[in-house]
Amino acid sequence: MSTAVSPEARLHAEETGGGDRPPFVFLHGFDGRAEAFAPVMAALAADGERCLAFDLPGHGRSRAYPGFGPPKVAARAVIAALRDRGIGKVHVVGHSMGGAVACLVALFDAARVASLTLLAPGGFGPEIGAEPIRRVMEAADPQQLKAGLQAMTAPRFSIEEAGFSGSNWPEGRDEIRSIFDALFRSGRQGVLPLDAVAATGLPIEVLWGREDPVTPVRQSDGLPAGFAVTRLAGVGHMLMLEAPGETLAAIGRAASRAEAG
Repeated sequence: MSTAVSPEARLHAEETGGGDRPPFVFLHGFDGRAEAFAPVMAALAADGERCLAFDLPGHGRSRAYPGFGPPKVAARAVIAALRDRGIGKVHVVGHSMGGAVACLVALFDAARVASLTLLAPGGFGPEIGAEPIRRVMEAADPQQLKAGLQAMTAPRFSIEEAGFSGSNWPEGRDEIRSIFDALFRSGRQGVLPLDAVAATGLPIEVLWGREDPVTPVRQSDGLPAGFAVTRLAGVGHMLMLEAPGETLAAIGRAASRAEAG
């Protein structure tokens, strides 16, 4: 009996760098794709680190993944993809919805995770800035897309100058709307069991922009012990673009804590 996995049931990944240390795995936010992390991955690869960024189910080149939508499906898909690639320990970096997926990866398979770096993560409270998300999702042309992405950042940041290439637009709008309806249509979002995430004992770095219009920075208040939180003034939701140096520093802190045991 054949045990071959259909192409639709595999996650697309962008990979760069190499080395023998645990690789860094990047998980994008809602309506994003692997390329959202390209500058950060390039910097790590230049230092001899192996990096993988996945298109999560329903997004980019993984939009036909069966059962796409729930973050639990995405987390299990990431774990399966790592297992299929023969990858053991990994440092997981997640942005927005990808931060929620990263936490679930840790809950489902803590032994595989060396550290977590969470950038403005979803699931830390019920409030969600659904309108900026909807604006990007419903963009009718590149200018509307840029305006929607710009609305997710702090006012002084220029999304055009940053040359952002991690949008999932214009492909797969039906899939993206389906996920939006499942996750955000009510104007609220699901909340993670953060005490259970902390109980994994993993090094967890949380980075949040104080001017984030999508995931409110107040959701970083009062987190369980074990979450190391850094809040950045003058930064919005797109941390890997608006604050790449601070993003790399947070990833480095999490990895160093993991190596220190």
